[in-house]
Amino acid sequence: MGPDLLLKVAESEDLDNGKAVEILRNPHCSPSIADQVSRHQRLLGSDRIRRLICSVRGMPTPRVADLIATLGWLGLLQLAQDPKTPPMVRRMAERRLLHRLPKLTLGERIGLARRAHRALYAPLVATGDAQVVVALFENPRLTETDVVELLNAYEPPPVVFSAVLRSPRWAPRRGVRMAMARNRSTPFPVALSAVAELGPGELTGLVRDPKVPEGVRKGALALLKKRGNTLGETML
Repeated sequence: MGPDLLLKVAESEDLDNGKAVEILRNPHCSPSIADQVSRHQRLLGSDRIRRLICSVRGMPTPRVADLIATLGWLGLLQLAQDPKTPPMVRRMAERRLLHRLPKLTLGERIGLARRAHRALYAPLVATGDAQVVVALFENPRLTETDVVELLNAYEPPPVVFSAVLRSPRWAPRRGVRMAMARNRSTPFPVALSAVAELGPGELTGLVRDPKVPEGVRKGALALLKKRGNTLGETML
């Protein structure tokens, strides 16, 4: 349907949810057409329709802000992650979601952690909730770079390190283990467990890095000596 036909259907008194969704997803849907859809108050009971109205490029900011304020956490997340959503609206949805984060139930925070994108990782970790952190590290969007950045934070909650060490996905990664070994907030037993699986090159790097905690450096040296490495023999 072209713009003229879309507007005609949008003005129809018998417009239903299905037709409204088709109109709002149509590439020819303009702000004026979306506004016409929004005048059907009975349709605004649908989270999906309110979200789709927000995603129409060119919608007035005050109207978008009003609708975003009514969305649930999942609707906000979908709006923030939809590549068709205008960048400004994505940021508005993210800010609203972050504002609402402390008020979400544990189950909702876990659900959010499993679906979240990069802008939400650090705030979710900052909750310090073990179940939320474990769910985040199961998130398929998470990359090794993201995990290392979280581990390199100044003082991550202790639960982060134990969650990573127990993760079959992240525990074997060399970069992740190096990040755990270097962070002074890492509990010492966890740091030693991370070091134990590193190769000679990584262990040598830790030994020569003055920023690495002394106990971790000694553990790396002991491993090098045990494996017959000459650096370990000369420095121990």
